[in-house]
Amino acid sequence: MINVIGGTYREIDYDDISLELFGSGFRCSKFLLENDCNVQFFTSGNSETLTFLKENQKVYKKFKIKFNKYNELITFKYSFALDQPDIYPNPLRITKTNNINVNSINVIAYGMLETEFNIIAEKVVYDPQTSLKPTKYSDFGKANELVYIINLNEAYSLASSKNITNIKTYFFESEGAKAFIIKNGPFGATLYYGENEYNIPAYVTENVSKIGSGDIFTSSFGYYWMEKNLSLEESAINASKSTSLYCDKKAYVDCSRQTKFKYKEFNYIDLTKKQVYLASPFFSIAELILIDKIRSAFLAFGVKVFSPFHDIGFGNDISTAKKDIKGIEDSDIIFCVFDNLDSGTLIESGYSLSKEKK
Repeated sequence: MINVIGGTYREIDYDDISLELFGSGFRCSKFLLENDCNVQFFTSGNSETLTFLKENQKVYKKFKIKFNKYNELITFKYSFALDQPDIYPNPLRITKTNNINVNSINVIAYGMLETEFNIIAEKVVYDPQTSLKPTKYSDFGKANELVYIINLNEAYSLASSKNITNIKTYFFESEGAKAFIIKNGPFGATLYYGENEYNIPAYVTENVSKIGSGDIFTSSFGYYWMEKNLSLEESAINASKSTSLYCDKKAYVDCSRQTKFKYKEFNYIDLTKKQVYLASPFFSIAELILIDKIRSAFLAFGVKVFSPFHDIGFGNDISTAKKDIKGIEDSDIIFCVFDNLDSGTLIESGYSLSKEKK
């Protein structure tokens, strides 16, 4: 049995034309249930949330629910899978429910927007889910064995430092963690355990559906460590493999059972030396919003971006064209947005092909 604490939220992806109820807590529960694990799920929500969870109990016989009533169905809106979501209602206006209290053996806990919790457990995997004033585990919980799973910004925020020595001191000494894992997007993750550091690879997939990928890494790690009794390193490597399958196929797979794994490890590339040219129309508010979001998604990977709108703006046609051409020639990849078949974008793509750009 694994106890899961986390949100059940509506997720809208305009690019995928999808509207689903998931959230980190339910997504974690689904991964565990799909792999035949007993789950007790602690969450909050309104009547629609409760109806949805009860319907899932008809499918998953090992699914138990501990439900906190709440007056909202919190919604995350994405323009596309690599977008940063807009959250409704505004997190600053979200009121709190009653606290969740859990005293058990195995717990996977995700930070929630509307609910705080108290935990006493043997084994805990904790994912704070935010780099904006994340709550440290010692403020609400006790555990014999605690593993933090965080991204770089969460590590910096919690430890109040970007120095890895200071970060280690914080998690091992101040928080008393057995281990912590720092996720780093396409560069995989690093597991810190005692004096050891293990590099956990990411894998190259055909598709990258990022929404919920961090939830799957945390849930699958907890599954391998708590349910399968694998070592921390084995659990982290298998968690990365499960996350790859989720990003590619949206599948919930126990990779410790697989003898063959088709994805190749991503070899480190210094992306800061790569440049992407954004060929796109920017003549309406909708087009400007889209190109700005695409640019932000590339920048989040540490890639240099040349965007005619951001880096040149409007001006003399001839001088602007010369700067555009130089931007194309200096770039490694040309990313084209063909909405409305804008003539300028078509010319940029044709010129890029003539220069054998990818």
